[in-house]
Amino acid sequence: MKQSVKKLFISIKTSAGEREKMIKMAIENECNTLVFSLDDDFFITKNRNKKYIKLIKHYTLFIEAGGRDLPLFMPRSLFLFNKELFRMEQGKRKRAPHFCPTNPRTTAIIKEHAAFLITRAMQEITNPIVFHLYPEEGRENTWCQCPACRAFRPAEQYLIAVNSAADVLAKLAPDAKLIYIDFDTEPDAEGINPRANMMTSG
Repeated sequence: MKQSVKKLFISIKTSAGEREKMIKMAIENECNTLVFSLDDDFFITKNRNKKYIKLIKHYTLFIEAGGRDLPLFMPRSLFLFNKELFRMEQGKRKRAPHFCPTNPRTTAIIKEHAAFLITRAMQEITNPIVFHLYPEEGRENTWCQCPACRAFRPAEQYLIAVNSAADVLAKLAPDAKLIYIDFDTEPDAEGINPRANMMTSG
């Protein structure tokens, strides 16, 4: 009988002490998978002596990475000198949220950061290897309105970005999966298709 998967997303702002309590609560509720942000200290720190990490190992919990991490793939620090990489609204470039996914330089930068973040996280992720990559919460439909991007619906622009990361993941870990949110209001319309290594969060 296949084991059901119950996931707990750990906020990057959650302290080590709070994480310890959350993990104990997760165990009590038969949660078997923890998901950490790609920029979480869990994937960065070399100090593995924290109690919550010992709990994870003790209960052999599965580890996945990602969440609302799309901004990590296009650092907003680039905005000052590279405004053309970011979202256009009413003729003006906006630093946030999201970016201009049809710009070839944007997808190149996404792939560069995806390679770094995925490689770093894979040192801690357990099999099966699963990543999550979601748009900014509450801003799912706020995407670029530049002449090139206007040809694509917000859900398609999001897919262009996620597909770029999925291409990198396929090379680094062919059996890995990237989970995305399908918020397309026109699912039957012709448009951008997800990569073969992608699956919806539902």
